Amino acid sequence: MLKVIADQLIIKRYARQFIRKFKPFIDEQVKVKLGHQGASSPAKVLWSKKLGIWLTSHAIDEVRYWNAFGVDRPRADQIVSIITEINFPFAGIDRKTGGAFARDAWGNIFVIHRGKIGGGKKGVGKSLFENHYRGVWSFMEDGDCITQVAVIGALNSPRLALQTAHFVKKIEMLKSTALHSAQTEINFPEVTFREDLVGSLPSVEEPDIEARCDHDFVVSNLAALLKRWKFTIGNDSTHELFLVEPSRNRKSHVFEVLTDAREKNILAAAAKLLLQTASDKGDLVPILILPEEKMITCAQMLQKAGIIVIGFCLEDDRIVFPDLGKIRLDQNPQL
Repeated sequence: MLKVIADQLIIKRYARQFIRKFKPFIDEQVKVKLGHQGASSPAKVLWSKKLGIWLTSHAIDEVRYWNAFGVDRPRADQIVSIITEINFPFAGIDRKTGGAFARDAWGNIFVIHRGKIGGGKKGVGKSLFENHYRGVWSFMEDGDCITQVAVIGALNSPRLALQTAHFVKKIEMLKSTALHSAQTEINFPEVTFREDLVGSLPSVEEPDIEARCDHDFVVSNLAALLKRWKFTIGNDSTHELFLVEPSRNRKSHVFEVLTDAREKNILAAAAKLLLQTASDKGDLVPILILPEEKMITCAQMLQKAGIIVIGFCLEDDRIVFPDLGKIRLDQNPQL
């Protein structure tokens, strides 16, 4: 279980470290006007093309470390809207502040969010976050109580900025959905890939948090790579990622991606794939994506069950799928 960090000096150090994670990705500084309820104020925001987000940050004297994020490239003197804030209390435990730092039993530090995603719009708030946000969830010792929180990423990870960008974009999609439907349910007749459907809803399971923080990053990179190879990709509330055979307009391959590849998780993912293929009327190909080191020990067993196993390797802020080409050849022999 995580434990919230309340020490003033430690929070200060970690808040600075959090912002430094974005510096290698920043392309430009833009003077804009931050939109608030019924008003706006001048600000300088930092834009990252690779992350697809902008941010602005400063310390509010002895109150909090304020970090605001938005999407889309800002233009000079444009009024821009804040999508979400990841703020940290100046000291102590402040449950009214959305963000916090937390430590696990092994001393790893994580950036967490309590789900406070206000915005002055009906239907946008903590209940929306708790009911619909998909990501990494964990229980945290929060002073005199236990709180379930969303984990954005590990503070020391070279992928924290990328994980934060995924978080911001998911919040943007959650808010957009809420504004268009009071039930936060929308039908999508066309095949699409939606970032906000990647990840898990809250549960009582205690995960390998550091590994699971990379999950969205792996899925999104896999989807982007398959799209570059001219596949039709999609996902829905049941399938995290699938391929569509255009000639018959039906699913051809279905994926499960594991970064927390403990045995019980591998077995659960394999069972899910087998059930999905059994219920399909066609020849749906099940594919399990695992860390390279796990793939070696599991591939033969799973392939006997009809599941294709493909590994991935994380290299700082890059990800490599060494054997993904065989899917491309399987479905498109002419390529």
